[in-house]
Amino acid sequence: METMGDLLDKVSEFALHDFTKEDAQKLFGWNVRDISVKSKENDESCIYITFENGYILFIRYFLNLDPIETKDTCEFTMALQTDLRSRIRYDVHYAGYIHGQGYIRLRVQEMKNRMQQMVLEEFYIPALKKVYKPIIIRFKGIYSRDFFGVEADQDHGRIFYAPVRYRSECKAASIGEVMGRLSELDLLLKEPQIRHALAEIDLQLSLLPSMVWSDL
Repeated sequence: METMGDLLDKVSEFALHDFTKEDAQKLFGWNVRDISVKSKENDESCIYITFENGYILFIRYFLNLDPIETKDTCEFTMALQTDLRSRIRYDVHYAGYIHGQGYIRLRVQEMKNRMQQMVLEEFYIPALKKVYKPIIIRFKGIYSRDFFGVEADQDHGRIFYAPVRYRSECKAASIGEVMGRLSELDLLLKEPQIRHALAEIDLQLSLLPSMVWSDL
């Protein structure tokens, strides 16, 4: 395999197997740590494959009823595990869809009450954007509409590349280049000043009265 398109072909072939570790290892060539399979409504299945080398494939298989799009039946996202953690779940990535200017696209978990939402809107989101704003350009993709991003919660941290599907321009990207950029961003997010700034945000949240987070 050389390109993300080659990997997409393997992902498509994987749908014909039984989603076992053995099948995944033979098909993708990496030792598999774990596979999780989840079926959703509307004829959709989601597969998480975690490899021993720290990389992850999140695969979504879906039913496409368009007769002229017979190959567009799945997509995948490649990610790299990281030790980054966050009290509040978020994902942030580069977006450059307005006049070619890159900006931050940030999503955080939905809160259960008004007080929690107020804390996010007035403190957490602005503080998080302030940390990521100087470095978000480094998350720019290889083509015009792809991107890199990071997601974190209390248990997991991942750096990911844009979803790849049949019509994606990033299908032509080199797997090695994508993996190299994921590793580069992992090192970037390990820089002491960045980790300190993110840890400070979490610390400030922890100092709030426990009643604010009692139902998280």
